[in-house]
Amino acid sequence: MKHFFDFWSIPHFLSGVVSAMFTVVIGLPPLFMLFLTFAIAIVWELLEMRFRLREASLNVVSDVLLPLAAFIATLAFMEGFVPDADHRAGLLFVACILYVYTNVIAWQARFDHDTDFLS
Repeated sequence: MKHFFDFWSIPHFLSGVVSAMFTVVIGLPPLFMLFLTFAIAIVWELLEMRFRLREASLNVVSDVLLPLAAFIATLAFMEGFVPDADHRAGLLFVACILYVYTNVIAWQARFDHDTDFLS
């Protein structure tokens, strides 16, 4: 499992959470947004390859699958347990803050040459 997950798995997972919450709050078609989330995950991995960010093959797979799993789980949670629109919007706001924060600290760690974030 060492090569399947890394510290970067957290922002990848949170991208699926944010995408699903955005889908519910804005009222977009879930299937369309699931495919858009998938497409964004693939494009992101292609950009990482283009800029020579080396990762284990299993990690590339998890970086694409994690947003999809998070999207499906979050969509089910939001539709099943959070019926109030104000609470949904609040959760989206918190998820966005968490997503941005995890990305900032992960990129900072990479620029500081922290070996756990160098892939």
